[in-house]
Amino acid sequence: HNKPVTDIKFNRDGDLLFSVAKEPGACVWRTSDGHLIGKYNTDKATAGCDVNQESTIFATASFDLKAELWNVKTGDKIAEIDQPAPCRAVAFNHDDRMLAVISDKKMGNPGTINFYNLPETLGVEKVKTVFNPTISIKEADEAITCMAWGPTNQYMYYGTDKGRVVQWDVESQCEITSQVTHDDVVNRLHFDSNYLSLISASKDKTAKLLDSRDCKAFRTYTSDNPVNDACISPICDHILLGGGTDAQDVTTSTGASKFDVKFYHKVNEGYLGSLKCHFGTINTLQFSPSGRGFASGAVDGFVKIYNNFPQKYYTSPGSKPLWKHKSLCNDEEDEEYEENEEDEEDYTVDGGADADLTDL
Repeated sequence: HNKPVTDIKFNRDGDLLFSVAKEPGACVWRTSDGHLIGKYNTDKATAGCDVNQESTIFATASFDLKAELWNVKTGDKIAEIDQPAPCRAVAFNHDDRMLAVISDKKMGNPGTINFYNLPETLGVEKVKTVFNPTISIKEADEAITCMAWGPTNQYMYYGTDKGRVVQWDVESQCEITSQVTHDDVVNRLHFDSNYLSLISASKDKTAKLLDSRDCKAFRTYTSDNPVNDACISPICDHILLGGGTDAQDVTTSTGASKFDVKFYHKVNEGYLGSLKCHFGTINTLQFSPSGRGFASGAVDGFVKIYNNFPQKYYTSPGSKPLWKHKSLCNDEEDEEYEENEEDEEDYTVDGGADADLTDL
């Protein structure tokens, strides 16, 4: 990309990676070799994106007051969904029957999440009807900055610019619980693979692990820079953090910003190490579905894919989960994990000969 990358998304199988930036055009990449497969001709800069479970429909949230739906295979635009204000994010629910769109608190409009029912023939036949929201969440005094669907499509979790994380019941259309988890803007929310906990990333230089039942924080990971994104490994007790000082704040900060991807131990909150990936603030990152690599996007316009962690990663602290959900254990596996006696030394990925980092 020629301008800052704003969002990336793996598809469910992990063989495709979608990226959008503050420029027209969204991209889809093959993760095995970083090959650019194709582009989607968005008209304006794009804030967020998502892809459905079957990797057939791709959604983008544009700054020009609309969400757009695309055919993944052909690149054709399927539909446009008009919004009252610039869009921040889009998210398909788990059965791909509904799309949620965040519109910003601008132009006299409240912070809003609009929910749209999607026709079953979407992507097969041309959409002839106008999309109207079936449900809306409105925050008069706060901007909604990010969101994540709960495990059964019943709940939507979202963060605000005042540090609040809210659990909202989509069916009954009411707030279940909310917690002020941060002192500043909540930039991202991501669930773990079991949907038992979620992680929030904030401008207050922390990421917090939250209980999905009440949104209360029970682990805190502290960085020396604002955290723009954080995610949870699906196979290890590892947390990944990315961020950095905004360009407009660099001259007023105490020194040069660090643009490293940082690894933390999920349970004891300890810093494990870092990987130098970018030359600018990291805006978005995500573990691959297999948990054996990750991807990141930054202000420098690069999308980078780390396909395979080196072997020493799997012997590092936290590489073997202390606990695993019973439903995920194989018959041959123990249902309980013994607590590992781990060294106190920091584990640092140096990006040397063992690294497999692909620049896109």
